[in-house]
Amino acid sequence: MARNLPEVRVPVLVVGGGTVGLYLAMELGYRGLECLLVTESATTSTHPKGSTINARSMEHLRRLGVSRDVRNLGIPPDHNTDITFITRFNGYELGRIEMPSCNEKIGHPGPWGHTLLTPEPIHRANQLYLEPLFRKHAEAHASTALRFGWRLSTFVQYPDRVEGEIEDVATGERQKVVADYLVGCDGANGSIRRQLGFKYGGRTPSGDKFYDGRMLSLYVRAPRIYDVMPFPRSWHYLTMNADTRMDCISLDCQGEFVVLAQIAPDLPLASIDARALFHRAVGCDIDAEIVSVQEWYAGLALVTDHYQRGRVFLAGDSVHLFTPTGGFGFNTGIDDAANLAWKLAAVHQGWGGEQLLATYELERRPIGVRNTTESGKLAEQAAALEVPPHIEDATAQGAAERSAFGRELAAFREEFASLGIQLGARYDGSPIVVGDGALPPPDDPKIYTPSAVPGGRAPHYWVGERESLFDLFGQGFTLLRLGPDAPTGVGFEKAAAARGIPFATLTVTEPASLDLYERCLVLVRPDQHIAWRADAAPEDAGRVLDIVTGRG
Repeated sequence: MARNLPEVRVPVLVVGGGTVGLYLAMELGYRGLECLLVTESATTSTHPKGSTINARSMEHLRRLGVSRDVRNLGIPPDHNTDITFITRFNGYELGRIEMPSCNEKIGHPGPWGHTLLTPEPIHRANQLYLEPLFRKHAEAHASTALRFGWRLSTFVQYPDRVEGEIEDVATGERQKVVADYLVGCDGANGSIRRQLGFKYGGRTPSGDKFYDGRMLSLYVRAPRIYDVMPFPRSWHYLTMNADTRMDCISLDCQGEFVVLAQIAPDLPLASIDARALFHRAVGCDIDAEIVSVQEWYAGLALVTDHYQRGRVFLAGDSVHLFTPTGGFGFNTGIDDAANLAWKLAAVHQGWGGEQLLATYELERRPIGVRNTTESGKLAEQAAALEVPPHIEDATAQGAAERSAFGRELAAFREEFASLGIQLGARYDGSPIVVGDGALPPPDDPKIYTPSAVPGGRAPHYWVGERESLFDLFGQGFTLLRLGPDAPTGVGFEKAAAARGIPFATLTVTEPASLDLYERCLVLVRPDQHIAWRADAAPEDAGRVLDIVTGRG
């Protein structure tokens, strides 16, 4: 590493300014931990990618005070979020998975009490819109500095620090960065993972099927497309015919789309006519602007063998690669960042123990394997679909094939929900979770069963006149006192104060809250996962806090 460079000192250096890197910067800023983010790109994403912000990500964004702004992005709040299977845009509708609008989801949450599973239902807005908003909110924190157009050229890890060299891509200016910790959010081809020697393992594409091989992503502006559609509008269209299959996701429901199409493995990219490809999905020529084109590979379900080494951590695509089926990718990355951020803050601020950071990989890697496995299964199901040969024929046989195929397609509803994946992540067996002998519910990717068994996300509950329990949690640990006769939390409060642990006590006397959580006292971590619960105060509350903060 070169000497005599200008030097910057910072607790956390984040590399990568995509959705996950920017979210991590927001989390660190929220927790008052100074960080520097560098990203080689001069701007946030200019090509659309993922379009689903799942319920768990929305809950994290609610905690940061950002969810309301996010809901102003993407498709209009009164537009349905239907998924429609069609032959072509000017052809036949094969089937429709009806999904409510944002207004319907937010305005009709169901009965009060513990019957509603989340205060923040899934939202449809593309990363193209999310990242500028995340950047704005990250930059609003005085403790957060973002440098777009800078790259990390090299780094060396020492027992007490990480030293890196960053470079301005445009000018060649270089600086030395000395950080307590380095977090790589620089994607599948990032230099940090390669330098650490971590390897991906898991499912790779077959190479010759839709959503299971080489694909093209088109950013298209085509507002006239609605003029040729003989069926009601949707949010998401999947074209299926004997000629081609494409996945067309509306960005704004006004004519902007991201279109995902299969292309031959050996076809030169330069020879592809993107406009003609899009017109095959439409079924006729219409005015269309191809804004940008990217090549990618579907069918991936990969996880690295490690998530961290010493003071260097990885999150997002740097440790797991998904196919878009299910919309699990960057959402899993956001959950990575939420897990890591509070632990980095705890250790830097002195209340986290020596063992705390080692739990990041222990807790998050199994979730990466779980989520990529389910995404891979969904990709296999999509790839295995056989389109009937006469599906576009205006004949009795064509009508029969369309009807039968539509019934087959109805089975794909769970790809667009998967609430078990969204809300059911658990950290059972983690050394910073104190089990109570109770068994958690089965891990079903489709169905989420609320459970207060330690290790899982705290179940949501509406308090009083529809006030979310999540909004009442403290920024650090929260002790819930539930029911009319809950024991005092004084022992925890004194032990937390002695250790400098940010701590809040929340009393909810409603009997239904106790019915849901099944214990009078419940200790909730800063990431809203349950660390401990019991019906009586522990003899040594300090010992419990030492365990859940990594002090052993």
